[in-house]
Amino acid sequence: MLKTITKWFLYILAGLTVLTIGFLIWYKGAINATYGSKTELADHTAFATPQQLTAITNANVLSPDGQSMLPNRTLILDNGKIVSVSTEATIPTNAKVINAQGKYVIPGLVDSHVHLHKSPNDLLLYVANGVTHIREMGGFPESLEYREEIEQGRIGPKLYVASPPINTKEYAEGKGFEFFSHHEAVQTVEQAEDKIREYVEAGYDAIKTYHLDMPSYRAVNKLSAELGAHTVGHFPLDFTLDELKVTQQRELAHLEEIVSVLIREFGSINKNGSDNFYKHVQDRSDEIIDDLLAKDIVVNSVLLYMENIHDQFSDLEGKLKTVPLEYVNPALVEGTKLIPGFKVGWLPGFNQFEATSHSHEQDYKEYDVYWTAREKAHHILLKAMVERNVKIVAGSDTGGFLVVPGFALHKEIQSLNNGGMTPAQALATATRNPAELMKSDAGIIEVGKRADLVILNKNPLMDIKNTQSIDTVILNGRTLDRQQLDAMLEAVKEANNKSRKVNIDQYL
Repeated sequence: MLKTITKWFLYILAGLTVLTIGFLIWYKGAINATYGSKTELADHTAFATPQQLTAITNANVLSPDGQSMLPNRTLILDNGKIVSVSTEATIPTNAKVINAQGKYVIPGLVDSHVHLHKSPNDLLLYVANGVTHIREMGGFPESLEYREEIEQGRIGPKLYVASPPINTKEYAEGKGFEFFSHHEAVQTVEQAEDKIREYVEAGYDAIKTYHLDMPSYRAVNKLSAELGAHTVGHFPLDFTLDELKVTQQRELAHLEEIVSVLIREFGSINKNGSDNFYKHVQDRSDEIIDDLLAKDIVVNSVLLYMENIHDQFSDLEGKLKTVPLEYVNPALVEGTKLIPGFKVGWLPGFNQFEATSHSHEQDYKEYDVYWTAREKAHHILLKAMVERNVKIVAGSDTGGFLVVPGFALHKEIQSLNNGGMTPAQALATATRNPAELMKSDAGIIEVGKRADLVILNKNPLMDIKNTQSIDTVILNGRTLDRQQLDAMLEAVKEANNKSRKVNIDQYL
């Protein structure tokens, strides 16, 4: 009898184990699918374009300092490099000639904060929008593969890949966190240091910190500096702004990092008052900026994302109609509720910021005050930073809610312009500034630089919205005209439509 019971117990245990493993495999697959693993792929090989000797004539060219357009310039491009910029160039007889009369040439744009997730179609969206370099702020191993493929000629923006985000969590919680996300978890300083060595050895371009404890945060930044690795990321949850005086973190992943700490300092905005909070932000700005400048810390803007949050909260249906949803991985737009109480998606019912999540009138009012104040705090800080020349790079945080790959960078620099930057300053955050940060050979137009260029129909120094008037993109010496760029967009849209499960016509 005991043997029979034991046998049945083992059968049941084995069955439950198989079911559990099967469920976890399915669940992980469902998460990956949400981030694009099952979305139909556009054929990127259809846009393969060789490097070729090219002359751009009669162009207005952005000056190296980014302050003016130099008229009547001819650029000669060869082997992916700018070999001549002059007013009297001799055009090689075998060169492809682009007459840019009445047009404006700027460096290729850089989005300094993106998340590809599992969506390689996004690579085409960036190129079609004149974004020739992106910084993946939390890479998958696939991101390193894309980086190599692009270096070998695949059409896509040059890729800078930060490591998977690293967090401090207890063992059991950490293992679950790693399973349900692509973050990494450590329990000790020693484990955190081992992760950094692992990431550097794997070839990541930067170390992405997330919610480390303070000892691990300090150790990671110290070791990264010793290894020559750039650190970028979030602050620990118990971070105080006094730490800015000594931190070795080289870049803040969002302007929001500072705002979040200021909110913790201030306490409840609803209880203590929005006006008092704004005064607190203003009063703290100078000391914060003193420390950023002293430590030469770069701030990644991610302003549009924050502005989008209140828009989604106050009028999600209306906001969706302003976003080119047809180009976004449809599984992400449609969303999922795999984890109870946690929404991942952009549409109503799946969007964590929509006001219906706060149906009680008092809750709605309190969240409205909170999101309004949080957004305004960003603008107060940005204005102060611009006035004192803090180094800022434009990052859109694509992959986040209602932030569309490629398209969003143009909106981001418009937000920076609206927030107090001149068009020239805003353009620099997506060209010269990130190139200097990455020590890349692009970002300005001069001899010897990488031939990453965008030819515009209108002058962006007159109106920053003119960065959207794209005629031609030149990607590492490969010329893509407006017809090819439109074909890229159409290819992504068609691929998405094949994978779409929810009709979005009401938003188009």
